[in-house]
Amino acid sequence: MRPLGLLAAWTAVLTLVVPAQAWNATGHRVLAAIAYDRLTPAARAHVDALLHRHPDLKNLAPRDAFLAAAVWPDVIKSDTRFYDDTRSSAQPTPLLPGFPSMARHTNWHYIDIPFSPDGTPLEPPKSPNALEQLERLLKTLGPKDPDATYDIPWLIHIEGDVHQPLHCSSRFVKSEPHGDQGGNLVYVTPGRNLHALWDDIAGTDTSPAYVNNLAAGIAADFVQHNGAHPRLSKNPKKWIDEGFELATSEVYTFGPETGSREHPIELPSTYVSNARNVARVRLAVAGFRLAAALNRRFK
Repeated sequence: MRPLGLLAAWTAVLTLVVPAQAWNATGHRVLAAIAYDRLTPAARAHVDALLHRHPDLKNLAPRDAFLAAAVWPDVIKSDTRFYDDTRSSAQPTPLLPGFPSMARHTNWHYIDIPFSPDGTPLEPPKSPNALEQLERLLKTLGPKDPDATYDIPWLIHIEGDVHQPLHCSSRFVKSEPHGDQGGNLVYVTPGRNLHALWDDIAGTDTSPAYVNNLAAGIAADFVQHNGAHPRLSKNPKKWIDEGFELATSEVYTFGPETGSREHPIELPSTYVSNARNVARVRLAVAGFRLAAALNRRFK
């Protein structure tokens, strides 16, 4: 069966948790739920209409389509209709109706801002990256964007990605002189890396009940401490700077080790609970910022 060829197949794929994403499907759905519930009527009407024309989302109810759109750029990583454009030997797949590109664009999901705690030489972030794509999308997405139906899932997704600190950083240490790929090369439990731990920190349940309850709770906590209309930066560079600062201050708190599959780093007992608190705030900020961005673009 061709991937995503039927609505049932699409729905099934959305329940999978693919490792090393930047928030798993649950996290992306949670922040999307927070954002969708804060769209203005005008913005919501525009967004709903665009997603109704998306080949893989058009058969879903409007809110469901928005939450599915948040996951779509991760889903196509394993969809054979699309090809891996990061490989020099990649052969483009046939262009299908409704898609201006069949590339997977896996390098749009992150920006590896380098740092080193032990003086290891740094390598600059590669291009293309998440910052470049966010700046482009936040400038062009709108009613006059001819590719808006294709672009909007990318904005929803990448905006969420950069609020996961490990999609804004790469640590260079003597044992990983070319960077740890956003924590993917740091092992913290047997067979599990640091990036995956942070991806899954909000849970792995993608059911509507779990996602909606968690989104409501996170949003309520955020409003209680920041008000219903918090002043948040509109600048994607600032969003990424925040993630980078959290990576250096809250993520890599266990020293310069990288561990291994067989001998992972033993994290302190408080590490996961602190990570969960950090993630709740980042998911809330991402949801509120996404709503504000779409409200501005679709007045």
